[in-house]
Amino acid sequence: MTDVTLMYRDQIVRAVLGTRPAMLGKEADVAAVNRIAQHLAETEAATELLRAKGYSKRGMSMLDIVKALPQRSKP
Repeated sequence: MTDVTLMYRDQIVRAVLGTRPAMLGKEADVAAVNRIAQHLAETEAATELLRAKGYSKRGMSMLDIVKALPQRSKP
């Protein structure tokens, strides 16, 4: 698990359980929390890559960035 994934995982656990630190909380479905955290981390990485390639501006959501991408021409 990456540092970003762990950060999201801890934030999710704290938000749901209200436990500080998050490692003291007990989740019902650890695998589901880990998948959600991984998805958030990957979305953040993809957003940063698209920004670096000039496809968005700060503050745009991933959905807005994807909507703004040029249409791919079909061969």
